[in-house]
Amino acid sequence: MVFRKFEAYLDDENIISIELEKNFDAYSIHFTLEDRHSSSPLTIKNINNQEERIIYTVSANEPIDLTQSYKVYDQDRNHTGLQYRHIVQKPVFDQIFDCSDTDLGARYSPQATDFKLWAPISEKVLLHLKHQVYHLKRLDKGVWHTRVEGDLEGQAYSYLHKVNGRWAEVHDPYALSSDVNSGSSYIIDLNRIAKPIQRAKTQLDPTEAVIYEMSVRDFSMQKEAGFSQPGKFASLSESPQVHGQRFGLDYLKNLGISHVQLMPVYDFGSVDEKHPELVYNWGYDPVQYNVPDGSFTSKPRDPYARIEELQAAVAAYHQADISVIMDVVYNHVYNADTYAFEKIVPGYFYRLNAIGFRTNGSFCGNDVASEKAMVRRYIKQSVRQWITLYGFDGFRFDLMGLLDTETMKQIAQELKAIYPQIYLYGEGWQMDTGLDTELLAHQYNAKQLPDYGFFSDHFRDTVKQTIAQSRQTDGKEAASQMANVLTANVGLEGPAHFLAPQQALNYVECHDNATVFDYFDILNPSITLRQRLANSRLALHLVLLAQGIPFIHSGQEFFRTKNLIDNSYNLPDEVNKLDWLRSLHYMEDIAFFRKLIAFRRAHPLLRFQTSAEIKKACQVRWLTDSLLEYKIQKGRQTLTIVVNFGDQEMLYENKDRQQLYLQYPAIDVQAPIAPLADSYPVPSKQVIVLK
Repeated sequence: MVFRKFEAYLDDENIISIELEKNFDAYSIHFTLEDRHSSSPLTIKNINNQEERIIYTVSANEPIDLTQSYKVYDQDRNHTGLQYRHIVQKPVFDQIFDCSDTDLGARYSPQATDFKLWAPISEKVLLHLKHQVYHLKRLDKGVWHTRVEGDLEGQAYSYLHKVNGRWAEVHDPYALSSDVNSGSSYIIDLNRIAKPIQRAKTQLDPTEAVIYEMSVRDFSMQKEAGFSQPGKFASLSESPQVHGQRFGLDYLKNLGISHVQLMPVYDFGSVDEKHPELVYNWGYDPVQYNVPDGSFTSKPRDPYARIEELQAAVAAYHQADISVIMDVVYNHVYNADTYAFEKIVPGYFYRLNAIGFRTNGSFCGNDVASEKAMVRRYIKQSVRQWITLYGFDGFRFDLMGLLDTETMKQIAQELKAIYPQIYLYGEGWQMDTGLDTELLAHQYNAKQLPDYGFFSDHFRDTVKQTIAQSRQTDGKEAASQMANVLTANVGLEGPAHFLAPQQALNYVECHDNATVFDYFDILNPSITLRQRLANSRLALHLVLLAQGIPFIHSGQEFFRTKNLIDNSYNLPDEVNKLDWLRSLHYMEDIAFFRKLIAFRRAHPLLRFQTSAEIKKACQVRWLTDSLLEYKIQKGRQTLTIVVNFGDQEMLYENKDRQQLYLQYPAIDVQAPIAPLADSYPVPSKQVIVLK
């Protein structure tokens, strides 16, 4: 007899890979597969003789039951447990274990709590609760269950389970709350947190919206601004006053924005919740998708504090007639090896390439396999929960182009049934992730996703580059031509990029990359302050005057700066905090911005809802290399927007005898701001609007 050590992996239906070191006598070997009741020989299909090891590919003569545990033996009775490897990536795995249960997690009542965990390849599952261990019983579809009697509200728990021969401890991926730093899960009484949702009074079509992006932490970290709970959910509803000016929520109300988009508020792994002041991070590092992050709560170890404080913040915005959009990151996780699903079902949650390694389209070391049945169900359950328990009004999907279109379609269908006014949009970059590009939710598949908007990088780049070079750019594709970016890229000139204006999110600044004010300095270090202001001002004004959905980064209206740093995701609060005192120096710009929002709302010609309207009503032409005319006509109504991208003042001939309603810093919704004239001067890097 010969002693051998080897590993055995189930990689496909009835296909097993057996790996052993080459120094063993391995050339006249045979294997059998055994469970508790039977034994059957394995047929060798292939031998891969590598430098240090030999890999046998063998097949079972009888169907392998994926709900059972097996051992593989050689002829000398050496053995190893059969581990579930690439089989979890195969369609048959989803066919067997796709579970439609909606009550996974801990379901509490004062009399008892039911615990359900989806762990299809686990040999045993234990519940660790109150210094005791309870055995879970295996049910259908890979679900394990136990009921523990008594009132367990607020108690911490975790699971211990044996998978592929190893024991692992894991928190509950379906939990609503957890201990500090993604620790043990908490048992929550749904009746205590399931409160009636009062939406914002004003519900708008997407093209009527003005979305304002902000971070919970950045919003209130400036000490001089006077927030009482800096960096916390509670600060979102504060309105401190300095030198007679209101900051915080009152400031946002006065701006007239319709929606705020909150950067990640779920549990993320890059900030120590016990000492959040020590580390800064935007939070695009998911650990628990269904749990608010503890760094934003006043009591991170309290089971309910993080839930109730976030609910209160969302409710305060609804009361202020502002809807709230949540920035979600379902495309990758913080630590692929320690993430709960990976510890429960190794290899299932991520996409793998042809040789079995994780794909990395996210550039974060992993891509979530949203097309898998239980991953899709998990994502859908998660977004439903944020809408029904917290009252979020929409979602911004980070790197949406990595998610599959079928999942996104199902999300839209199910969420619109709950809340018809839901806003859905995301980053539609086309990225390599190991799934056919035709199946992914990027902007070039916009026709497949009529319910989704996409951040328009064509708008962003075309507007910024044209302003920077003070003249018309040489757009290599139709989607990058100024005529198309100003008209939501629905095909005014050339092929349509989007189906409708609701799909075009127009922006020149967001949390990513340098602020616009910094961008122009980075691009041209010799630029003057006056030129930087003029460039940034023009970029902002075009966002609000274009067809589509305007998207504003917090502080952009008072020329936010991050010290010329173009990626501040992990830099200190001193770089990232919103500088409210800076706003005091730009009150004229803020007042104009507020009136420009009102001007947009008062003029339906600026916010058409169909591509047909845009193509019929809009004309865009370059009068010179630097002067652009954008005319909108519908019936007897006409708006003419004239943009001077150049460095010198230019004259616009008023052939249609229109009157002037907007020329910074003057703007009026109802009355002309100047007498009727045969021509109007258009200052350098400015817009005028005639009607």
